[in-house]
Amino acid sequence: MRRMRGTACLLVLGLMGLGGLSACNDGGPAPDGPSAKHREGRSEVLRGLMASKETVDPKALKNAGAEAKGAPPPAPAPEEGTGGSGQQPRPMGWAAGRVSWVGDDELLFVDGQGQEQEVYVDEATRLKRGDENAQLRDMSEGDEIRVTYEDHGQEWIARDVEAVPVEPVPGPDPQSPPLR
Repeated sequence: MRRMRGTACLLVLGLMGLGGLSACNDGGPAPDGPSAKHREGRSEVLRGLMASKETVDPKALKNAGAEAKGAPPPAPAPEEGTGGSGQQPRPMGWAAGRVSWVGDDELLFVDGQGQEQEVYVDEATRLKRGDENAQLRDMSEGDEIRVTYEDHGQEWIARDVEAVPVEPVPGPDPQSPPLR
């Protein structure tokens, strides 16, 4: 019984509320969509949400933090490039020595200090033998090479390999008289 009274009470209150709404609209139909004031309020909320999604420039954030602490802002970094592949430049180096082994995509050579070095060759590597373009298979053990490479931490990637074939050391001439 109490349940029925509660339900009836809610029904009466609901009807009174609907009557109050129609009284606010002068008994006329409700307007189509929200009012201009409501739309402006929603736009403001959406602008705030979008602003929270924007990315912040880390340099500007660092400068603002330094200013808040009372320290002078850090000196501006040199401008970064805007073109290219976007990859960071790798440290470059060069070495020279004699080829000790030729693989499918790598060369082993002994440098001037007697250290064996390994350098990888990829499709961007320029190979020369003398003054002509060459293939990796044209390199052979004993060739003197000069290599320009990119240092990728644990490995070197060759950018230029120039081979100078070793001329054989002349042997004794069988026609010459013996030395005394």
